Amino acid sequence: MEKHITIGVAGHVDHGKSALVRCMTGIDTDRLQEEKVRGLSIESGIAPLKLPSGQRVSLIDVPGHTDFLKNTIRGLNSVDMAILVVAADDGVMPQTLEHLEVLQFFKVKGGFVVLSKTDLVDEETLEIGRLEIKEALTGTIFEGKPVISFSAPDLTGLDDILFCIDGEIKDIPCKMTDTPMRLWIDQIKRFTGIGTVVSGTVLSGTLKQDDSLQLMPTGLITRARSMESHGKKISIAVAGQRVGVNLHKISVKAVKRGTALAEQGVVKPGYLLNVELQVLKRSGQTLKNRQRVRLYLGTSVTNAMAVLMDNKKLSPGDKGLVQFRLMKPIAALPRDPFVVSPLNLNTIIAGGTVLEVPQEKFREAKALTMIPCLKALQQGDMKEFVDCFFSRNQTRFITAGELAQATGLPITYFEAEISSRVSKGEFIYLKGEGAFKKDHYNSGKKEILNTIESVIRKNPLKKNLNAVEITNRLDTAFDEILLKKMLSELCDEGRLVKIDGGFQFQNLKGKFTKQQEHLLSLLFKYAQKTGVVPFSADTIWKLHDKKFEKDEIQNLLDYLYFQKKLIRLSDKRFLSLEALEEIKKSVKEFILHKRSITLADSKEILGYGRWGGVPVLDYLDKIGFTSRKGNERVLKK
Repeated sequence: MEKHITIGVAGHVDHGKSALVRCMTGIDTDRLQEEKVRGLSIESGIAPLKLPSGQRVSLIDVPGHTDFLKNTIRGLNSVDMAILVVAADDGVMPQTLEHLEVLQFFKVKGGFVVLSKTDLVDEETLEIGRLEIKEALTGTIFEGKPVISFSAPDLTGLDDILFCIDGEIKDIPCKMTDTPMRLWIDQIKRFTGIGTVVSGTVLSGTLKQDDSLQLMPTGLITRARSMESHGKKISIAVAGQRVGVNLHKISVKAVKRGTALAEQGVVKPGYLLNVELQVLKRSGQTLKNRQRVRLYLGTSVTNAMAVLMDNKKLSPGDKGLVQFRLMKPIAALPRDPFVVSPLNLNTIIAGGTVLEVPQEKFREAKALTMIPCLKALQQGDMKEFVDCFFSRNQTRFITAGELAQATGLPITYFEAEISSRVSKGEFIYLKGEGAFKKDHYNSGKKEILNTIESVIRKNPLKKNLNAVEITNRLDTAFDEILLKKMLSELCDEGRLVKIDGGFQFQNLKGKFTKQQEHLLSLLFKYAQKTGVVPFSADTIWKLHDKKFEKDEIQNLLDYLYFQKKLIRLSDKRFLSLEALEEIKKSVKEFILHKRSITLADSKEILGYGRWGGVPVLDYLDKIGFTSRKGNERVLKK
C-alpha cells in the first residue's frame, strides 16, 4: 500500500513559509484576497509535492501570526512530520517556539529546520542563526535534525530540502489503517451541481466511496458520494491521505470546522475528557484547579474548565491528570493530542493527550477507582488498564470493542487479551455479551445468596424473591443479563431453586413468632379435620371470629403449600395431602366402574358440587392423574 505522509510547514510570520512551499510545488497557498493584501497567511494552505524519489506527500502551510493561532493549530493537528522555517535575518521568534511546542504536543514523527532568507545576511550572521536554532531545539523532536540554508530568489538549498524530506519520511510510520475511519474537517466548500465538499487528513482507517459516515458531534448520517485527493478522483482513501469528500444530502450550513467525519457509531461526543496535561515551562503560568481555559483538539475549539485530579495546581513544567468539562461536546477519542491557551490570550500554555472520554464527572470519592486506570493509560500499561477497567465496571460484561474505544488501540489486541484471560480462568465469557472478572462474578453470586437468605430468614412467609426484588435489595447494581446468568448458574449448582417465577433456598426456614406458630398448628389441624372439603383463608378467618388477620392466614397457608404440606387449588382453596389421596382413590374407583367421570358426578363422589368440583378435578388433570375429553375425564395412562 502506498505510504501517505502529511507535512506541516511551520514558523514565525513572514519567515518565508509560503515562499518555500511555492518554490517546492509551484503553488501559491495564499489563496484569499485578504492574504494577498496583507502579505501573510490567514488560513492553512494545502499543496501536493512530488519528491525526487517519486513519493508524493501533502504540504500544509500554516499561518505564522499569533492572531491566527487557531488556524495554525487546526493545520498542524494531523501532520506526520514538520518543516520548521526560521528566517536568517530575524532568528528564533516567539511563534517559532510556539509552533515548535504545538508540534511537540502533537507528537510529530520527524522533521528538520529550514534557515530561510539566507541571501539577506552575511556568513557570520548565518552562523549565529544556526547556533541560536541549535540551542532552541535542544530537548525537542528537532534536536540533532538538519538545518538547511535556503534562499527563495535563487532556490539555493531547494534540492537539499527535497532530498532531506525524502530521507526523513522513510522512517516515519504510517497512520493506523486497522482502526475505524476518522477525519477532522479543516475545509468546507459548496460547489454548484455537486453540493457540500469537506476536506481533511484521514486520521485512521480506510474510507471508500459510498461508505456510510456520521458527522460528529451533530450525529447526522451521510455517505461519501465521491472523493478527490489533490484534484484527482479516487475511490478509496487511507490513513494519512488528504481527501475531499462530497457529502450526500448535507447542507453546507450543517458542517463547521471542528466537526469530525467518522464511521457510524465509532465516536461518542462528550462534554468530559480525562487527559494527561503538561504546563509549558516557558509559559511561566500556573494552572489552578477549576481554571477556565481554551481547548484546541483536532480542528475543534471550545472553552473548558480544568479540574485537577491528582494535584491542587500545576506549576510551569508540571504534568498531571486533568478532567476537562467542556462548554460544547467534542468528537474526541483516546490518544488524541490537544493544546491549551488562556481565555484572553492567543498563546499556548499547556498541552497533552486524551486518556479517556468518560461518562461521569471526577469526584474525590471516585479517585481510588478512576486514577489507577488513568495512570495505566499514562504509562501505556494495557494489562494493568484492563484490570482497572474491569474493576471499575463490576456490574456488567465488557467487550473487546469497548476496550478498543476506550484506548484508541486496535480491537484485535483486546480480543487476544480477553481470550488469554478466559483460558487462564481469570475471566468468564458470555457469547454476544462480553467478559467479566471471575472473582467479581463469584463475589456477586455470594452477594445474591446472602441477600436472599437474609430476606427469607427475616420473613419466613416470603416464599421467594423474583429477579426485580433481588436487584432492588442488592448493594451492587448488576446488569440484567449478568444477574440472570448468576441466578441460572446458582440454580444449576443446586444452591437455589426456582419457585413460581422467583428464587429460594431448598430447605431454608425463617423463625416464626409464637402467634404464627400457633396459627400454623391450627391451620394444619383444620386441614386434617376437614377431609376432602377444600377450605380457604376466609373459612378460617370466619371460623375464629375474625380474631386473626386474613392476610396473615393466607400467607401461612401459602407457606404450608410451598413447604409441600398442603395442596393449593386454582381458586386459592386448600386440601391436606391425605385428603388428596382419598379423592384420587374415590375418583379412580368411580372411573374404573363407570369408565369416566363428569363434573355432575362430583356431588356423589366428593359430597360437593360445582364450587368445589371444578378446581379439584382441574387439579387432578394438572398433576396428570386424569385426562379430560370434552365433558368427561378418564384415568391418564
